[in-house]
This record gives sequence, structure tokens and C-alpha cells, in this order.
Amino acid sequence: MKRNEVPKQGLLNDVRVVVSAISVAGPFAGEILADMGADVIQLENPQNPDFSHGSPTTPGWQGESHRRNMRDITLDVTKPKGREAFLRLIKETDILIESSKGGQWAGWGLSDEVLWEVNPKLVIAHISGFGQTGLQEYVSRASYDPIAQAFSGMVYANGTDDMPFFPIADNVIDYYTAMFAANSSLAAYINALKTGRGESLDIAQYECGLRTLCQYMLQDIVEHNPEKRSLWIAADVIAATGNYRCKEGNMFMISTGNAVCKRLALLLGFPYGTDEFPGGAFGYYRGTEQGNKVEEALLKLCAAHTADEIEKLLNDNGIPCSKVITYADMLTNSQYQARQSMIYTPSTRWQDPENPGQPLQVPVPNIVPRAKNHPLSVWRTGVDFGFDTSDVLSDLGYSEAEIQSFFDEKVSVSRQDACGQFKHL
Repeated sequence: MKRNEVPKQGLLNDVRVVVSAISVAGPFAGEILADMGADVIQLENPQNPDFSHGSPTTPGWQGESHRRNMRDITLDVTKPKGREAFLRLIKETDILIESSKGGQWAGWGLSDEVLWEVNPKLVIAHISGFGQTGLQEYVSRASYDPIAQAFSGMVYANGTDDMPFFPIADNVIDYYTAMFAANSSLAAYINALKTGRGESLDIAQYECGLRTLCQYMLQDIVEHNPEKRSLWIAADVIAATGNYRCKEGNMFMISTGNAVCKRLALLLGFPYGTDEFPGGAFGYYRGTEQGNKVEEALLKLCAAHTADEIEKLLNDNGIPCSKVITYADMLTNSQYQARQSMIYTPSTRWQDPENPGQPLQVPVPNIVPRAKNHPLSVWRTGVDFGFDTSDVLSDLGYSEAEIQSFFDEKVSVSRQDACGQFKHL
């Protein structure tokens, strides 16, 4: 797909972004901007495909929703021909997002200063596990999401001395990092529009996780109380907060506090505002007489009703709660449907096994957020390794013969050669 074929939509339709990154954080930062209408090109090493494309034995489902609305090219920037083409591309680029060990690009002779000689307004976002500065023993380390969760304190916050320490969920800090990268890149882009001067952003993955832990970190350090480090402290100590099994086995998350505490006590038939159940309480603590009574009554109530019945009962009484939505529930839930939170998009990579020759309709999350005056759409799911290389090089002014030389010299990989690596084609 050539640049003039990219749909014009959203708030960033005149912005060009190049993403040189694999895994999650870097590409997802680009996809956030792509969803807002930017022309985003994922640049990949022809010898090292992003694993999101999958393999001959493993589907690349991540690429369907994490690389959507983007174009994909292959280019070895360490070779003279690839470097020249890359710099030609950078001349027309507003934001470059790269993810690698600290100092990697400078080591290739493509430092910030070299790139600014070509494009003084360029915004460069460097994503790395431990940052571009600091102790070299850390700067040079490789990192993935679980490593960043451990080093940021997030794993520590997700456990106690009586239970194992585990990462919170898959790729959590990758997504945090992507959002910090997208947000800061746009801030720098706005500044570049005003000043004509680009910026280099140093985004350390572990610091993106650290930034979210202030409350729990201060409880531990300032109060000298490590027992308050846990993200689940409320569920540990407050009755009617946590997971509850209902009649058909579904679970609930329930939150209490102040006015909610009163509503719950009255709903369960307890005399709120008396000596037995004093008013003004933030919550009834587990292990106390009131807390034990609330827990016992709530467990009994949930066990006698379906999750949908309990959800309606509690919300009708002003008590915050939610059925724990499964992936399957997302496709049928009334609010999900009303807002079109999940949408079906035709895959560019997979055929429907029940309808040969037709693209597989893939359920993916819709674009977040929605812009009232600039309608947005998912016009493409993730594409294959190097899918748009020829078109992008053509846009940069290379002839067909010159483009073929990129493939012959292994500076790039042709679409045909790349597609041959993947089972679904």
C-alpha cells in the first residue's frame, strides 16, 4: 500500500510515524497513533521478523489487533543501501519510535544528532528496558515485560511474604510503556511544530511501571509498613470486597466505602447506624464481628443467585460491582454491543476455514478513545512481514530495478519471500 492509499481519517492524518521495534511496547505505541489516523510504518529487520507474525507452527494472533492500521516494511539499516533508504524515509517522518538496548542506534552510526541533520524536527522515542543513561551494566541489559515488572517493584506489590511474587498480568508494563511513549511523542511533536526543533525521549520500561506505584510505595517506605505494599490490600482486609462465586459459578468484584457501606448493610438486613453496625464506617473489616457477618450474608446471597441477578441487585442499590466478564461475554454483553467495544474486522492474513477464499472475521477491541468530530475506523488488521516494502520504497523515489536490488542484496525481503515463511499463506 502506498501513502496516498492510506485512508485519511482521525486527528493525526497528516502525521507520519516510523516504528522500529518488535515485541509489544514499541509497536503498540505506534498502533495507538495509527488508530488516531497517523500513517505508521513498522520497519523490521529482514533477518529477524517480529514474532507477532507467527511462525509455521504458531499463529500470530497478536499481530491482528496490535499491528492494525499500519504498514510494514523490511530494511537492514546497518547496510549502506538500507541506511540511505532509511534516512530518506526519516526526512519525511515526524516521529520515530525505536525499541532496543540503550545506545543501540548510536552504535550503528544513527545517533539522534545524525538523524536531526536529516530532519531537525524529528521526534525520537527511545524505548529500552533500563534507559539510555545510568550504569552501563543496566543500560546494556535486555528486558521484557516480566523483567520490567520485577525491577519496577510491581511484582513486589503483587505478593506478600506468605505467597509467591508473580507479574500482575501478561505485558502490563509493555502497554504502560506504549502509552507513555505515544503520549510523550505527541507532546514533543506539538513542541516541534512550535519551535522547529525535534526531541529525543528516553523511555525506560521499568520506570513506566514504577510511575504507577506511588501510593503503595509510600505506604511501605514512609509508614515503614511492608504489609501495605500489596495491590490487593483492600480485598485482604475489607469485607465485601473481592471475588464472590455466584450460583452458576461466575465471580464478582465488589467495592465498599462510606455511603456504599451503609447501602450494603441495609440491603443485607443489618441495623446500620446502631451500636451493632456503627455508621460512618469506611468498611467492615474482615475478622471483626461486623465484617464476619457481612461476609457470611454476602456469600450466602451470591450462592443463591446468578451473577446477572446479583449484578442488577447490587447496582440497583448503589453498590458498585461487576460480573467478571469473560472473553466470550464480551461478544454478547449489552454495553459492549451498545458502544461497539468489540468489532469484527476482516483479517489480511487468515482465511475463514468454513468459507475458503474469504478472510477470517477477527473480533478485536475497538479504537480508544472515540473522537466525536473525527470518525475513526479499523481499516486493516496486522499485515505480514515486509508486506508494504515495495510500495514504500516506490514512494521514496526508487525505481522497480532499484527496489529489486534491495531484495537481491538482502537489504529487504520481498513480500513473496516473506509470505512463504508463514503457514497461513
